[in-house]
Amino acid sequence: MSKSLSAIFTFAVLFGSPLSADAEGDRFPYPHNHTYAHGIVPTNFSQAQKNADLEAMWKAWRKAYLTDRGAGKGELRVSKNGAKGESISEGIGYGMLISVYMANPANSGKADFDSLYQYYKRHEKVMNGTRYGLMAWRVGHKNQILDNWVAPDGDIDAAFSLLMADRKWGSEGTINYRQAGVDIINSLMKWSINKPSFTVSKGEMESSFTMSSYHIVNYFPYFKKASGDPRWEQVIASSYKMYDYFYQLNPKAALTPFTFIVKDYSFSKRGYNYGYDSSRVPWRVGLDYLWHGTKHSPLARTLPDTNAKWLKEITGGKPAEVNVSYDLSGKPVGSNNDPRVTVPPIAVGAMVDASNQEWLNTLYAWMRVQVPGATTGSAIPSYFGDAVMLCCMLTLTGNSPVFDPPGSPAPTGNLQQLDEMPNPPSE
Repeated sequence: MSKSLSAIFTFAVLFGSPLSADAEGDRFPYPHNHTYAHGIVPTNFSQAQKNADLEAMWKAWRKAYLTDRGAGKGELRVSKNGAKGESISEGIGYGMLISVYMANPANSGKADFDSLYQYYKRHEKVMNGTRYGLMAWRVGHKNQILDNWVAPDGDIDAAFSLLMADRKWGSEGTINYRQAGVDIINSLMKWSINKPSFTVSKGEMESSFTMSSYHIVNYFPYFKKASGDPRWEQVIASSYKMYDYFYQLNPKAALTPFTFIVKDYSFSKRGYNYGYDSSRVPWRVGLDYLWHGTKHSPLARTLPDTNAKWLKEITGGKPAEVNVSYDLSGKPVGSNNDPRVTVPPIAVGAMVDASNQEWLNTLYAWMRVQVPGATTGSAIPSYFGDAVMLCCMLTLTGNSPVFDPPGSPAPTGNLQQLDEMPNPPSE
């Protein structure tokens, strides 16, 4: 982090963000201390301690990966490797998601969010004169686009974060958050949803392969509501059809692959193991259960629950023993030990069922002492693992709710999430 950015952060922590004149209009300031409609939470630490754990992790992540170097005026970026590292759309999406949840009038969260969005917006994919409305995948540290294709997971996180920003701050200021989010949602439907399969893929054209982790089912109901496009229901159904295939393939582990062939979910030469990228699935599907129960599919609980129980069995309940890659039957591939990639999403997966309480507490106890940007035991720092870990920490600590829409009565006490699509009764 540059000296100027560090100074802004210090000032913001003490006195409120100097870049966010309307921050006092924050309807949902951090901490949220949210009780999810479904599932369990870690019980081995108090809420105050969990918030403190999250704040420490956020500050370390921000110092290690957030920078204004290599960004334009008024912009920030998430760098993969210090000030000279490249940025990718996925990282900007993570940064926006983290910032919208962590922001309150006494910190730099809103300024971070707005600056990350400006970076996202300025690096739009443009090809042969066509504007895609989505971010180019890779941008170098000198602000040059290195790879102009689209990886839609970053855009999906960015779109949802903008919808939450609208609910949090409103859209009457410099940025119309709601319209910006809807524009990305519509661009995703146009460019990144394969038709007629309605699988999520890269944003150029109908693609023969895709990634299981692109199917971020917990957000899609809000994309339908915000855009008025009912086809997002087909994306949800298609996503769970894919998840069901891999659950049935290996019901003792229920792991999903890095990539697969769209037409029949078969082997893709680009990688068919569980690990980087697909390790995020228990977090995304687990959040769908925490927010919506089994409204979209019984697999919202069954899939992440199976993942959590599988990992406990193969590691003997020791998070540090986790491998980074497994075949779909659950057998380790290679010897790369990178638990920050695997453990945090599995911890969210464990939240879906009360039988996982002891295991969830063990996973949380391991996670809370991890420091982004630094080695802790067998866990080494990496842009991907540290960002995913912090996103999952938001969920584990009750700090990733769905904010009520604008116009709702101001919340009192713990936030109670209001889903715009009716929830089933608690189970």
